[in-house]
Amino acid sequence: MTRVKYNKAISGKTKSGFSSKETKASAEDFFQISFQHIVEGKYCFSKLDKAEKAAVASSIFKRKSMTWNDIIKSPKHGLGAEKISATAIKAAQPRFIHEDVEFYLAFRFKGKSPMVGYRVNSMFYVLWFDKNFNLYNH
Repeated sequence: MTRVKYNKAISGKTKSGFSSKETKASAEDFFQISFQHIVEGKYCFSKLDKAEKAAVASSIFKRKSMTWNDIIKSPKHGLGAEKISATAIKAAQPRFIHEDVEFYLAFRFKGKSPMVGYRVNSMFYVLWFDKNFNLYNH
């Protein structure tokens, strides 16, 4: 899992922050998704066209009954996920995520176009939609 520490001013978490490595998440937990932390700008959901937005909804629907174990076993260019090194991301890291984040996760939403974010317990928080394949080297 990604180590994510939150800034108190943004998340309301404690001053010491939060690390997902300190929590107990089960591979049998069902996949959940949140758009709460999508980053405004070039890779925002608002930059997707109507067909791409529909593809996002469809990709979420396809994963609705999957556990994290199911996702781990699935192909990375299918319903599974791919780990992307935090240093490979070309966009500015959101300020609520500390610099010690080691990797992000990429889930395909249309063809090989990924939505990229991080996992905390069973929740996947989307940060970016990489429809033009330039958020990181593919």
